[in-house]
Amino acid sequence: MAPANMHRVIVVGVDGSAGGYPAVAEAAEIAKRFNADLLALSVEEGMPKVPTLMDEVDEFKRKKDRYFAEVTIEAKRIAGEHGAKLSHEIRIGDAALQIVRFIDEVDADLVVLGYKGHSRLALVIGTTAQKVNAQSRASVLIVKPTKASEAVWGGIFRIQDP
Repeated sequence: MAPANMHRVIVVGVDGSAGGYPAVAEAAEIAKRFNADLLALSVEEGMPKVPTLMDEVDEFKRKKDRYFAEVTIEAKRIAGEHGAKLSHEIRIGDAALQIVRFIDEVDADLVVLGYKGHSRLALVIGTTAQKVNAQSRASVLIVKPTKASEAVWGGIFRIQDP
């Protein structure tokens, strides 16, 4: 059995995708096992390219706020089902940069990311996970869904642009 203090702070990237929620479940199981703090991070990577009116920016923000409120509720529910309490934060900017900064701020020793993520939020195995792995001092766990779990999660969470 591993020492109880092996993981103290775990960060999980959550973007509201079929790939992100299995990462929450995995991170919650690990947090429960090690009695670690579980912190979820969502990163919004952009504003409208060329907003012409302030109303467009306001509407964009309202849509994102609603989207991430739903992500928060679902992530907390999943973590709770796995015996862990989760807190959630939302950042704006480059996903990899924000994740690495957050890891440093909270002194995390493990970051858990989903293999596939919402393309606009960039939590995918590609660039974001590679950058986080290269730039973070924390260990990185990439959760790959099985075909069965991907079918279940994909059926529950249909990805739509927020």
